[in-house]
Order: sequence, then C-alpha cells, then structure tokens
Amino acid sequence: MIDPTSIALNIAKQLVLGLERHERTPERLREVASQATGMLNASMGHASAEEIARQLESEFEVWVPQAIVVSDPGDHEPWLDERRGDIEFAHWNRYSTLLGKAWKPGAVEALDESTDQILQLMEDPQRVGEWKTYGLVYGQVQSGKTASYTGVICKAVDAGYQVVIVLTSQHESLRHQTQARLDKEFLGFNSKFSRNPSADSSVIIGVGALGLRAPDAFCMPVTTRDSDFTSAQFQGTPINIHEVRILVVAKKNKRILDNLRDWLSNFATSGADGSRVIRNAPLLLIDDEADYGSVDTKRAANGTTHSDPDHDPTAINKAIRGLLELFEKRVYLAYTATPFANIFIPNSTDHPEHGVDLFPRSFMVALEPPSNYCGPEVVFGLEDPSAAEIREPLPIIREVDDHERWLPDTHRKGARPRGPLPASLVEALDSFVLATAVRKIRETQFDVAGGHNTMLIHVTRYTDVQREVARQIEAHLVAMASSWGDYGQAGHALRERLTRLWATDFANTYTTLANRDDVSTTVGPAVSWQEILSVIPQVLDEAAGNVKQINGSAADVLDYQSSTPVTVVAVGGDKLSRGLTLEGLTVSYYLRTSKTYDTLLQMGRWFGYRPGYLDVTRLYTTTELVNYYVHITRANRELMDLTGAVAKAGQTPEHVGMRVLNGVGNLQVTAAAKMRSSAIMSVSFSGTRAETLVMRTDDKALKQNHARLEKLVEEMIPCSEVPKEQLNGAGRGFFRQNVPADVVLNFLDGFDVSPRVLTANPENLAKYIRAQLARGELVRWTVGVTGGSSAFHFSAHGTDVPLVRRKPIMHPRVRDSEFEVGVLVSPAHEALGLLPGRVRRAFDRTAEEFRRSGRGRAPARASGESLRMMRDPAEGLLLIYPIDPAVFTEEDATADLPAVGYAVVFPHSDRAEKVEYRVNQVFLDGLRKAVDDVDEEEA
Repeated sequence: MIDPTSIALNIAKQLVLGLERHERTPERLREVASQATGMLNASMGHASAEEIARQLESEFEVWVPQAIVVSDPGDHEPWLDERRGDIEFAHWNRYSTLLGKAWKPGAVEALDESTDQILQLMEDPQRVGEWKTYGLVYGQVQSGKTASYTGVICKAVDAGYQVVIVLTSQHESLRHQTQARLDKEFLGFNSKFSRNPSADSSVIIGVGALGLRAPDAFCMPVTTRDSDFTSAQFQGTPINIHEVRILVVAKKNKRILDNLRDWLSNFATSGADGSRVIRNAPLLLIDDEADYGSVDTKRAANGTTHSDPDHDPTAINKAIRGLLELFEKRVYLAYTATPFANIFIPNSTDHPEHGVDLFPRSFMVALEPPSNYCGPEVVFGLEDPSAAEIREPLPIIREVDDHERWLPDTHRKGARPRGPLPASLVEALDSFVLATAVRKIRETQFDVAGGHNTMLIHVTRYTDVQREVARQIEAHLVAMASSWGDYGQAGHALRERLTRLWATDFANTYTTLANRDDVSTTVGPAVSWQEILSVIPQVLDEAAGNVKQINGSAADVLDYQSSTPVTVVAVGGDKLSRGLTLEGLTVSYYLRTSKTYDTLLQMGRWFGYRPGYLDVTRLYTTTELVNYYVHITRANRELMDLTGAVAKAGQTPEHVGMRVLNGVGNLQVTAAAKMRSSAIMSVSFSGTRAETLVMRTDDKALKQNHARLEKLVEEMIPCSEVPKEQLNGAGRGFFRQNVPADVVLNFLDGFDVSPRVLTANPENLAKYIRAQLARGELVRWTVGVTGGSSAFHFSAHGTDVPLVRRKPIMHPRVRDSEFEVGVLVSPAHEALGLLPGRVRRAFDRTAEEFRRSGRGRAPARASGESLRMMRDPAEGLLLIYPIDPAVFTEEDATADLPAVGYAVVFPHSDRAEKVEYRVNQVFLDGLRKAVDDVDEEEA
C-alpha cells in the first residue's frame, strides 16, 4: 500500500538537501512541505503539509554556524577546488555515512564544509618542493573536535598525505580511546587484533562494515589499541612509508616521540647540506589538546628571543618540532578548546637546530558548536545573542559545601577520607542511580537513544587518595544494592531517600526544562516513579560492580566498545581532565581545584551533547569552581568573537594575539600575563559594552552606590524624556536622553565596584569617555534606570521603578560580599534611545550575520554589536540595574538597599582612543594562573 506521507517526506528531504544550510529556516521548511505535498498526484493520496513540516523540522533542527577562519596566505597555493574531481574521497565517504546514522544531516554537512576549509588551508600533498603549514583549530569542550580531526585525516589521506601522526595527552587511557575511535571511524578494523583486515575479516568494524567500497590507498596502523609506538615491533616486519600510508597514535612522551623520530629517520635521505630529510612522504601531525604539554614554557635567558641557539625548549615541544623538521613536506595541526597559550607562542622563532616554534602562523579556525550543544554558556545562563529574553541558568547545578571534614581541600598525598561519605556525595550517587534508571526506561519504552551511563567523581589528584575514595564509593554502592530488597530499617531509609529526591528534584527539574524552548528538544519523555522502581535493582547491581579508578597507576580503562550499555562510576583525577570522553555522562561530582582556568575548563567533561537526557544530568560542585567556569567561559566567548573580527578585517593569526593584548575584556590581561610583561594594559572601548557582572553587597558599598544613583537621577531631571517610539520595548523605568557627559562621569566617580570587575571599572571608563570628549564624541548620553518585575520598588524622582531580579550564577557569594550574575543587560535595553529605523537596520544586519554564519534560524532580536554600529559616536548609553536585595541576601538576613549594577554601551568609533591603565594585582595574579601552563598536572 502506498503511503503518501512517506513519499512526500522523501521528496521534501531531497528538496531540503538541495538548499544551502543557511536557507533551511522553519519558514522555508514549511514552504518545502507544501511544495512536496503538492507534487503528489491524486492516485497517491493526500499528505498533511503540516505533518511533513513537523518531521522536516525534527530532521533538520540542528544547525551549525560556519567556521571562522583567520589565515596568512604567505606562500600557500590554493589547490583543493582544482584537484577535487581527481580525488576519490573513499575514507571520507565511509566516515560521513557512518556519522549519518547518528547525526542530523545538517551536522554532517557542516563537518564536510569545515573539514574542506581546513584541508584547503593545508598544502596540496602533491605540491613539489619543501613546504610547511602550522594551523590551529579550536572549539568548545566536548563539542566535536575529535570528529573534526577524524574528518580531516580521512580527506587528507584520500588526497595523498602519506604519514599521519596523532598526539594525545600523556595518559594511556586517552591514547587508547583515540586509537579505538580512529580504528572504527577511519581504518575500519580493530588494530588490537590485526594490522591487515584483508588477512582476517573478523577484525572489520565501523566504517569497514558498511559495505562501501574500500579505499585504494591502504593505511596501516603503526600503533594499536593496546600498544603505543615501539620501534622494536617493526624489526621483523619492515614498513616502507613511501609504499603504504601509516597511522601513529602516540602519547606526548619524550621517549616515545624520540623513538618514533629515530625510526622514521630510517626513511630519510641526506641533502646537500648534510641534513637528513624524508622526501615525498607528506606528514599530517595532529596535536590533540595542543595547549597541554606542547607549548615551550621555558623563559628565554636574559630576555633574548627563542631563536637564541642557546635556548633549550621544553622536552615535548622539542620532540614535536624534531618530528616536523624531519619531513620536507609537513602540516602541524593543533586542536584544543583553550587556545590561549598557543596564540601567544612567539611567532618569529626559528631556532637553528629545533626549527620554528608551534605558533599557528598559517591559519586559525574557530569552530562554533551546533545548536544542540549543551556548553558552559547554556549551563550557566550566559548571554545568548539569538534569544529574545534573558536565558536562565540550567537548574542542574547542586552546591557542595560539606566535604571539608571528609576530604579537606588542602589534603596531601597519603590522606585518607575521614568518616562516612558527605551528604552531597551520597545525594550525587542517588542521582546517578535515578538518572540511569530514567535513561534505561526511555530506551526500552520510548525508543529514545540510550547507551552507556557514566558518573564522574573527581575530588583529588593523588592516585593513592583516589584508590581509597573508590573503595569507599564501591562499599557504599554495594550496601545500597544489598539494602534495596531489605524491608528492615536500612531498606526503608534508602527507598524513602530516593523517593524524596525524585519528588523534590527530578520531577521538578523535568517540568522546568521540558517547558523551556531553548532546551526542550534535549529532554526525553516523562517517566513515572513506578517505572523507576522497576529498574533500580538492576542499576544498583551494575553500578556496584563497576567502580573504576582512572589514573596513571590503575589498570582500569574506560572501554565503551561493548554493544551492551555499561553503567560505570569513574573515580579519577588528571586522566579525566584532558580529552577523555565519558560516554553517557549524567552526574559529575567535582571538587578538584586547579591553578589554571584553562585546565579547569578542560576538566568540564559534563559539557557536550545530552540527547533525551539533559533533564537528568547533574553537576555537584563548589560555588568557587562555578565562578571560575563562568570567568573562563566569558574569556573563551570573547576570543571567539575576537577571531571573527580579525577574520572580517582580513588580518592574520598574529593579529589575534595583538588584538587580545590591546582589545577589550579579560583576555587582554591573559596576553600580558603569558608574556610576563608589565601590568600596564592598553584598551579601546569602541563598539563594546562594559558591565558589572559582579556587584558589591556589603553595607558600605550598598549605601555608597545607592547615593551615586540618587544623585544621578537628580541631575537628570532637567533632561528630556526618551520618546515612546525610542523606548524600543525597554519596559518600565526612568529614561532620559541628551544627558550631559559630566552627569555620567559624576555617577562613575566614587562608584564602589568589586576588584574582580576589570573593564567596567569606573576609572577605566572615565578615562576613555574623557579622551573621546576631546574628539567631540560621547558628548551626550541616553540613560535608563531600568525596572523589573520585583514587588520591591525604587523611587526615581517620584516614579516608582520595580527592582530588577537577576539570578546568581549559583549561590550568592555572601561570604565575599559579592553577587555575580550570568547576564545583567536585558536584550531589548541596548536599543534604548535609537530611532525605530535604526533598530530595523540593526536587525537586518544581525539577520545577515546569522545567514552568513550558517545559523538555520532567524535571530530573535538585533545583536548588541549591530545596535552599537547604529548609535551616533557622539552618544553613549548608560543602563542602571537596581537589583532586588532579596536575591543576594541569605534567608536569615536582609538588606534595605538594592545592589546597583550598570552597563556602559559605547558606539563604534573610527577615532577611538586607547586608554592605558594598570590592572589591580589581585586580578592579575588570578589571570596569570589562567595562562601559566607549568601546572602540577604537566610537571
């Protein structure tokens, strides 16, 4: 029987695939659905265009922004378009087919586009003579960087690259996982059992089992899942790298890399100058987690450059450069989620023995994550340019403050946990049991993708302490499994505890997230408590028998190759912090602090993709760590935006570092700290928004800042009100325009801010405003004292203004007399004072930016950047946010005055003055840690 809906849907899918990715808006999908149903003739029956449109939206709901590329053409010769017709992309075709079984079509297409961009930036492997390419690809943690470099490897080998080396971190578990993934997604056979699938078909897996045509160019794995590189293994089985392509997956270990170089030297020939070089065997070296271990952090002696022949680089840096110098034709491609250290590598180093350093002089590619990625900006509720309203943090973070007695933060090697598990860890384990039960039910009853279930416990870096923690966790889970069927006191207490957690936490969190438009598609179907009860015994048995220690001295390895889903509790430290994928991660209990912000972000294994189970994920951690994550997330976002600006300006990779140094935001201090230069910063505020995301809440600051606000309102009384048509949806508040600059400067003078506020520091802002006044700019201001929905009111010149409510990042930092929010400025407020025509032009500009970036959905509003472009350079915007004290005081305390936050919005200026200022030492010390790679993890 003919199914008209299936026929129409197939037609519609083909029509959609013929569209550019940026054209696949919901509106366009509905047009395609109507077109497809209209193509059915009467004999086929009728199909609902609405149903077809719904299914199309589900199929193509994931959109991926286009990659941002900054490059230096140098002596690069574009080649891919010319050679494309002659290349049989057999490896890539197999890989993309495999991905298509799990990914949405738009995501596969986006990966195809971005890997094409990267391949084009590399050299043609058939190019004659010597050439070298140094590139960097960066994106968010757990967002798909491994998929990116796997795609690049596939296409590079198809195009003719002969030698592929992938460097992982210093831990065997990550090397093992990377090798296993490349076995499945690139080679197509299990290297653990054979290096030649033609001799044993039983080893064929992954792309090799799809039934597609095998690549003509066979690639032999030099390493296996269980064995890193050892030259001895090839003494009886000689390999000629000029006759067969090879894949090496090696740890960043000096001895291993030196041995690899020595073995490869056998294929080198002597040149006229006596040097030995491997010719006509193009090398692609992928450096995964490139900010870890690879950067030369040794300080040059007496201020000399790293080109000094007496300078001795760090061991891993030297070994990587040695490998590269061995090849006549080579590409060094760095991948990382935290590229700060990489972009501040000296870009002019050319050591007489070790060659050029690893600065990405050829290109930088920034990969924005897909729309279904659950990253730190989503988790912590930071600004979303596509949202019409302020995005709230996800209600999945649980504060931990009861661990000090059990395992103090200051514990040392040899310490032992004191007493029973803290209540927060008991609750985290309970949450893991419930989360796993929910996923199992959704998989079996609702056909929602299931898979492995993992809990992360990271409370110490010491392996001996991890061993004791794992023993205690295992004993606790065994006791839970034994007690569940016990109808005595222990069993009753356990069942009551889980029942209460389900009712007070899981049920409420499900309802909240299922009703949020931005994340509802990642929430699975509702599950009843009775259904949960039926699978808890199975979950407890699986978890109790699968507590693994993941560290350098434990034999445990996280092996997710089994087709049967595993339930595992991973207790570890450094090995969990770099690149290791924890499949089906639902609950994280994370207390481990680090010296570096980038290391902290890398430890954020809980970011990533949670299809159908976002509602059961939980992060148990401290307020301090959440604050650190928010800080580095903002820094990463600024760097991504900065890279985009450099790309638009047609500048080269070296300008990213320069712009970071002289730009706006915390990253400028990162540059100075990395270069260990002075604490004097240079900053331009042109086209930016500076805001106090951290506000003081002590009595002195509250009184002082409230007084500054009252004086500001008094001085604005003679100024004209903002016309209704220029409010642009600003809501209730006290709004004035044509406010003299002196009034704004008076408000800033003496305002009490947190020492953690850097760019929005009143002194810095005032310096810039005065500099622009001398140029005839920022002479008049629009000022808004914005209102919210709070029942409390602030009186502004006889006008009652409801106080604003902003959720803290986690819990008010009352102990530090500070209150930090993820977002201060409401999206509509940056349009305050602009004529409607300018707001429409800003929206059109934003829509065009969305279209060019490949975002499939239209923006909800004009971006702040576009609005700033529409504002007259003579006019600034000051927004005041009086925060309701109820949101930053403890339950048993009260505050009579609101906390005052402000945002200063500066128009774009072609005559912007760079203001020099000194960073406070507290902030500088903190950011020095953020970029100091010589952490104890790398020692």
